[in-house]
Amino acid sequence: MISGELRRGPTVLLVEDMPAHAEELVAGLREEGYCVDTRGAAEEAIRALESADYAALLLDIELPLGEADEPKIPSGTPPERAGIEVLRYLRGPLGLTDLPVLVVSGLDHRAFWSNMVHELKSDELHVAAIMVKPTGPREVIHELALYTGWKGPLFRAFRADDPNYGD
Repeated sequence: MISGELRRGPTVLLVEDMPAHAEELVAGLREEGYCVDTRGAAEEAIRALESADYAALLLDIELPLGEADEPKIPSGTPPERAGIEVLRYLRGPLGLTDLPVLVVSGLDHRAFWSNMVHELKSDELHVAAIMVKPTGPREVIHELALYTGWKGPLFRAFRADDPNYGD
């Protein structure tokens, strides 16, 4: 906290199905001042994106599809592509073309890089950044600062430790 009060930063949506990883990121982001909504499945993420405004989306690619009365994800989508389908819906029917999306995924490096990076960076999906797990709050905070402009106490502390941080 700074001067005895916590500054309130932008609201971000974290879509992560691994509770331990989600808890670590949420703790760091909240300490940084971000408001964080979390979801653990693809259909839950879409419902959240349909009903709220977010400054950024932190998205795992490998997710359970989840339940929905009117599913937006095509049936039969394998879990390792569920995040891609969230992006397709986000950029297409929802029309959220300017929302910064930071992919945080633990998919196998070779398969991930060789098969998905070009798709994720395409004009259709255009993600802002791709981070491969294990990724901690420090890296995520740095990337979010680039896209949200929010530089809270941890960002400033990291920058004090490393003057090149955040450049």
